[in-house]
Amino acid sequence: MNPFASTEDSLADLVHGKREEIVRRWVARMGPSFGDEPSSLQERLQGMLRLVDGLVLSLRQGPGAEWADGPVREPARDHGRNRFHSGAAVESMVEEYALLREVILDALESSHRALRPEELRALWRALDGGLTESVGHFVHEHERVLRTREGRLQTILDHAPAAIYAKDAQGRYLFINHPFEVISGHSRSTVLGHSDLELFPRETAERFLENDRRVLKARKPLVFDEEVPQSDGLHIYHTLKFPLPTVADGEAWVVCGVSTDTTVTRVLRQERDEAREQLQRVLTQLPVVLWAFDAQGIITLVEGEGVKAVAEQSEAMRGRSVFELLRDRREVLEAVLRALAGERLSIEMYMFDIWFEVRFLPVFDVDGRVVSVSGVSLDITERHRAEQELRESETRYRLATLATRDIIWDWDLLTNEIHWSELAARVLRLDTSRDAAPMNMAWWASSLHPEDRVRVTQELLDAIDSPEGRWVTAYRLRRGDGTWAFVEDRGRVVKNLEGRPFRMVGAMQDVTDRHAAETEAKRRAEFEQLLIGIVGHDLRNPISAITMAATTLARREDADPREQKAVARILSSAERAQRMLHDVLDFTQARLGGGIPMAPRSVDLVELVRQVMDEVQQAHPDRRLEVDHRGNTQLSCDPDRLAQVITNLVNNALAYGDALCPVRVRLRGHAGMVTLAVKNQGRPIPPALMPHLFEPLKRAEISEGNRMAHGLGLGLFIVKHIVDAHAGRLRVRSNAQDGTTFLVHLPREPPLEGGG
Repeated sequence: MNPFASTEDSLADLVHGKREEIVRRWVARMGPSFGDEPSSLQERLQGMLRLVDGLVLSLRQGPGAEWADGPVREPARDHGRNRFHSGAAVESMVEEYALLREVILDALESSHRALRPEELRALWRALDGGLTESVGHFVHEHERVLRTREGRLQTILDHAPAAIYAKDAQGRYLFINHPFEVISGHSRSTVLGHSDLELFPRETAERFLENDRRVLKARKPLVFDEEVPQSDGLHIYHTLKFPLPTVADGEAWVVCGVSTDTTVTRVLRQERDEAREQLQRVLTQLPVVLWAFDAQGIITLVEGEGVKAVAEQSEAMRGRSVFELLRDRREVLEAVLRALAGERLSIEMYMFDIWFEVRFLPVFDVDGRVVSVSGVSLDITERHRAEQELRESETRYRLATLATRDIIWDWDLLTNEIHWSELAARVLRLDTSRDAAPMNMAWWASSLHPEDRVRVTQELLDAIDSPEGRWVTAYRLRRGDGTWAFVEDRGRVVKNLEGRPFRMVGAMQDVTDRHAAETEAKRRAEFEQLLIGIVGHDLRNPISAITMAATTLARREDADPREQKAVARILSSAERAQRMLHDVLDFTQARLGGGIPMAPRSVDLVELVRQVMDEVQQAHPDRRLEVDHRGNTQLSCDPDRLAQVITNLVNNALAYGDALCPVRVRLRGHAGMVTLAVKNQGRPIPPALMPHLFEPLKRAEISEGNRMAHGLGLGLFIVKHIVDAHAGRLRVRSNAQDGTTFLVHLPREPPLEGGG
């Protein structure tokens, strides 16, 4: 069906009637360039027929009409897209349209029908419109593919392990990948079109620009080590920069760079070198000899400075045959031959007046042939001597078991039999008659308390399988009379020359009485702490009532001076009792395991220190207090608790320092941390007290002439717990020359969880 109206014998009808002839003529004109691939030939013929049909539809629109949407333009669009995807050039497509114009004219002339000028104009307009559509979609497809390829290239470069970038001659960035965004700390949109001076610190940017100028001047690739400051410190990048010339005159106008972060590599290389040096130092100290010989038995390596007798002869041994050196040692030569045959083995040998454990390790080539044998010889002279002494002292050991409080046992791992010392029967209240059950491994396992059985047996098995072979534990064991004994047990695994465990010896001690005493002491301590907490809470109400009553009396205007003085003493005593009560409650909270509660928020420590110092100054107007701060002192903390720390430290400094010297408070802001220092001059803290300074109920003697120190001796204990709750550190320095300084190191963002 034809959606457009037409006149009889119109140009559109004429072209439509000759569509097959036009396509045949067009194929003939194209000649060999048309191609001979069957599928391609058929596809192009169908495309050309659709294009001619599109021209017919366009002609049916009438004179003067532009190309419409829909079926008229679609064949031209398809033609442009198909020619692009077939790999044709746009010039060849224009040539195809020119040939189509010619064959249409030839076909119309053969019809002997004269064309009117307006028909020719309509035909040329239709052909030009089709060409425009085809070229437009050819270019559109080309640009789409380019954008896709560019996006893929950008994605590939974004996943590269190095930063890749390009800059013009003025230093403005033309291209960057994702690793460059990470290095610079800027997004791609904020980097492109900007220079290093706008993105990096000036000193860093000027080094980058100087390196760029060197590359442009040299007109060849250059390599640099460039330092870049980042959020986690200074990084070193190994950078290759190279110029790209213009097409016109060859002058370099773009600098491309590839920068790889070598900071970690350098650190690892340094650590590797240090590890090598350390290993070398260790090897020179250990009683170990490293050696190797080739497939012919020629010694190529002897290193053993830790074994003096070998070190003195190592140079003379290199290059000699192992068969010559050991010709009188048949058992050793046999081991050498077995190693050269490919067997890994270990032997003990006596040489240079030293007992060695020698391990042979064959080295194979790709074909499985032994090319050399490496090994290590460990000086086991002391072990041999110890084993000999152990055998000689076995009798003495049995006698010694009778004089100890421990139950000595010897477990044969192969038979599961256990030999117990004579003390076992008396301590464990066992039946020693002939009819009694044997005290073997099964008896011991069944005598374990049900709550301890799984844990203890698993620990024992783990100790047997471990390289150390040591076992230490505590458990409950059923006595012969049915009661439970608390015992501490320890054992040592004995291994044979092949390293397999065959025996375990140990000692068991009955600690039932000690365990009961410790349990009772713990119960009493918990009761005492609970009592202190209860008393502290019950005292709060009467102290508050005294404070409120005294405050009311102090506000009376008709009171005489003597009454006012008495009221002031009452208030001072109540406040001191209140502080002591707070210390008792904090002490109780810390000792009961709950920790001192925290409520952190952002605080400027300078303001907090000044506020506390003003309050202390009012209480001690005759003393001189100094505050010095430097740097950023903002941090996250509990201000009330830190005020408690500052108050305690400053009051301690006033109480124990020289009354004629000032108390100095120094604040310093560091990266990730703020430091608080409280310093006074006077008699130093006694050395004997220093290890116990932060324990509860510990106080130093008050300085001569100073009676301000009072309390329960809990202040520094509570200070320590508050600092610990802020993930901080508390240190103290004290000597006669510099006085006493308490140092508090506080992180800016401590991992507070609401408790100490």
